[in-house]
Order: sequence, then C-alpha cells, then structure tokens
Amino acid sequence: MKSWGKTTLLFAACVGSIYLAYQQGGVGAWYLGICLSLIWIQAGFFYVFALKGLQVNRHLSSNVLVSGDDLTIVLEIKHQSPVPLPWLVVKETWMHEGSGMKLSYSKLLFPWFQRTCVLPYRITHLLRGSYRFAHLEAVTGDLFGFAVRKMVREDLQRYIVYPRPDALDRRGMEFQSDEGDVSNKRGPKAETPLISGVRDYASGDPYHRIHWKSSARLSRLMTKDPEPTASTKWMLLLDSAPAAGPAEAAQPLLEKGVALAAGFFEAAASGRESCGFACSSSTTRRIAPTIRPDLTLAYEVLASVGGKPALPFPDLVRKEAADLPPEASMLCITSTLDTALVRAVADARARRRAVHVIYVHARPSLSVAEREGASQLQAAGCSFTEVPHPQSQWPVQGGVADATA
Repeated sequence: MKSWGKTTLLFAACVGSIYLAYQQGGVGAWYLGICLSLIWIQAGFFYVFALKGLQVNRHLSSNVLVSGDDLTIVLEIKHQSPVPLPWLVVKETWMHEGSGMKLSYSKLLFPWFQRTCVLPYRITHLLRGSYRFAHLEAVTGDLFGFAVRKMVREDLQRYIVYPRPDALDRRGMEFQSDEGDVSNKRGPKAETPLISGVRDYASGDPYHRIHWKSSARLSRLMTKDPEPTASTKWMLLLDSAPAAGPAEAAQPLLEKGVALAAGFFEAAASGRESCGFACSSSTTRRIAPTIRPDLTLAYEVLASVGGKPALPFPDLVRKEAADLPPEASMLCITSTLDTALVRAVADARARRRAVHVIYVHARPSLSVAEREGASQLQAAGCSFTEVPHPQSQWPVQGGVADATA
C-alpha cells in the first residue's frame, strides 16, 4: 500500500480510538488513542520534512578513461532534515548511450541523525562510448513504516570512454605502390616546409632561411623557423555497419575496428604522419588529414562512432577517393567483404590511389568467398590484411560493485 493510504488508515484508527474513549472511557482506549495520534503526527512531520534540502555531489576517480578501465564514483548525499532518518535507500542509475544498457547501484543506509552520507562504488570494465547519468532515487521512511518519502534527482552529467588502441604491426601502415613494391616516398613538393615563425640566427643555419625584414627591424639576424610537416598522409575509413555472419558479432567487430583506428592514429602521431578519419555513420565527424595530428580530437570522434550509417561503405570509399589530395593513401577498416567493396576499391585504384584494406572477422579462418574477394582486391593493386577477432576476445560490459574500503 502507498504511504498516503497507510497514513489515512492510521488517521482513521486515531479518530476511532478517541471516539471510543469518549463514548466508553477506560485507560486502554485513551492510551491507544494517544499512541496512534502521536504516531500519526510524527508520520506527518516526517513526510513534510524528510530529505529536506537534499543535495547530491559525485566525484569521478579519473577524467580520462579508456575501454576496459574501472571507474570509481564517490557519491556524496547531504540533507537538512530536522527529523531523524531511520533508514535510507539510495539507487543511482547510469546508461550507456551506445547500447542503451543501464547500470544501477543501490545501497541501504541507517543514517538517523547523520546529515552527510558518502557512498563510493565502482563501475567495472567500461565500454567505449558515452555514459549518461539517468537518475538518482532516495527513499526513506519513518520508524513505523507509515510515511515513505521519495525524491528523484536528474542531472545532466556524462563521461566519455575513449577506445583502447590496439597493438599494431608496422606493416599495416605500409602501402603498395603502382609497381607493386612498398613505398611511402613523396615528391619534392610534399617536402617543402611551411614557415611557422622566426627565431634568432644560430650558427649553421643556411643563409637562404634568413628573414631579412625581421633582421632589419630588430637589428639582428633572424632565421625562418620551418613548421614540421607530416611525411605521409593517411585517410582512415571505418565501416560502422559491419554485416557480420552472426548478428551478435556486429558490435564486437565494430569495437575492434575502432580500436585499430585508434592504434593507427597513435602510430601516425608518433611517426609525425598526417592522418584523417571518415566513417559511414551519420553522427560521426570527419577529420581531414592535417599537418599536426590531433589525438584528442581523434579519440573524441572515435568515441562517438555508432548509430545508423549515412551511406554505404563502398560509396564512402568512392567519395573519399575523389575528394582526397593525390598524395593521400586510404586505409579501409571493414568487416564486410563483398563485390560492392571490391568495385569501389578498383575505382579508387583507377585514380592511382594507394589503398589498404583491413578485414576484421569473427571466424577462425576466411571462407572460400572471402578468399576470393581478397584475391580480387590484391589483383586490383590493393594490399590486404585480415584480423581475426574470435568471441573469446569480445569486450563485455562489467557491473557495479561497492567500493567501500
């Protein structure tokens, strides 16, 4: 029965006992009427003043999280209730926006006159994406169970979990040239340095880099400071809607592809190579190949990969092959190896575009049709790498555990 129903019955019992005491008298009737009246009064006070001035604060153990990590959340609950709280149940719920999975933590407390409660708990084995705070419920009641007070808090709070970069083989970053050998060399135009500023002349600086206008203005020799340029330009293309054989393998294969993309970004940044990104998802931002790789931006974009595709992946390959600068190479990460992709890669090769396909699959080995598709890609001049991702390696969302020491 609801709290108001119990309180109504208690009030009816008070009225009945007092009426009986007036009519027939007796110590027992008066004692029962007074006790029921006091219980009803304290229930009314409890319902009005319990959890008054409720404030909720939470502190995260880390601001930068990657998939597979554990997150400790310290929940601090403050209130200004003038009445004691015999018991208090706190339930906090988070939601993973990508999968819609809810994670709930609940705790039974006996605060009585305590005004501040601290609850540390842990969310284990985080998945890539955004975790949004759904709501917090605080429920308390009086000692006799006639008054139950419930309050809900809904705050706009979320934290982003970045993908964990996968270990890479450097050969995955190498592409075949039109003659079939591996080459990443660029023409002299790509090696022309850009000027980012000027600095004081140092012994050994070539004279053709002296900035004469600044030298005349400052009355000392100044040298042009060349901006470090990327030696290679890559464009990562990720298939966000893999047509996996078992339906439950689609999301794990996508997570593997995102982890590989994160690893390629790190490898490109360490090698001072320009790296862009595009995805068939409609909600994912495109990153153009730039001189300075921005890992923070890359991880934020990769964390948002998901949702319905805006266009088929072969169409994305054709679009990027037509829009990219001539010296840029394409790296396609997909879990769908079909005729449409082979044709799109062949069109890109017809534009003399270097293309590498990384095929992520959940099978122990390639099927006959997949081997035929890989042979067709290699015949078109595209390098090909397969990455098995069996079910034993699929990421699994952890749970919620109490972190009280």
